[in-house]
Amino acid sequence: MKIVKSAKRVFEVLELLKNSSGPLSEKEIGDALSIPPSSLFNLLKTMLNYKYIRRDYQSKYLLGHKLINLGNRAREDLDLYNESLTYIKHLNDKINETIFLAYPQYNEMIYLTKIDSNRSIRTTAQPGANKPIYSTGLGKACLSMYDINSLNNMFKKVEFEKITPKTVESYTDLKKQLIVFKEQGYAIDDEENEIGLYCIAAPILNNEKQVVGAISCAGPKERIIKNKSIPGLIKKNAYFISKAMGLTRNGVDIN
Repeated sequence: MKIVKSAKRVFEVLELLKNSSGPLSEKEIGDALSIPPSSLFNLLKTMLNYKYIRRDYQSKYLLGHKLINLGNRAREDLDLYNESLTYIKHLNDKINETIFLAYPQYNEMIYLTKIDSNRSIRTTAQPGANKPIYSTGLGKACLSMYDINSLNNMFKKVEFEKITPKTVESYTDLKKQLIVFKEQGYAIDDEENEIGLYCIAAPILNNEKQVVGAISCAGPKERIIKNKSIPGLIKKNAYFISKAMGLTRNGVDIN
């Protein structure tokens, strides 16, 4: 059987990005796969154009949104999605605000599901979208469960971009927030990612007590703060999803 070289290289790039511990630069991809720079440039450009790969805010490469769009059936089989769907629909009905489900990938959050309410506000956060992990309530909820060594390694080279005037400015400031968020069991994004959007989020853990995602409620700041039931409901449903994912005890106070 004849192997088409260009097609083989596409799959090699996808496999490399899948197995990498972080986003990769063009040079790192070329060195790992022994692809000449001129050939690699055109290959990556084509894959970018078709959205099979993407670049993060540091111009490094990751798997792209097209893989999510093509994998809708795979998403339906994904445990996190399946186990969360009933609970986030219940939250949406109960709170009547937009509910998000997302999971961490390196230093970003990938949005898996968004359930709108009849009074949702416009947001760039859509299924398949990615946001810096430090600027979102969902990301901070996940980060609050990381140990300090993991956090130090993750943010060793991360540059904090001011997405809005309220975005956290440094790793030092972020760590202070995470201490509070871990203690209270939920995280907050106070217009740090989008002006006008206030978010309350809680982490989802698996059977090994590892964070695998987060759920959040988002809406106008005054309306979200006024509804005092939201933090407890978000925490409680994140806990229920964690139990569905196999967690037997996560130490989170849901009262």
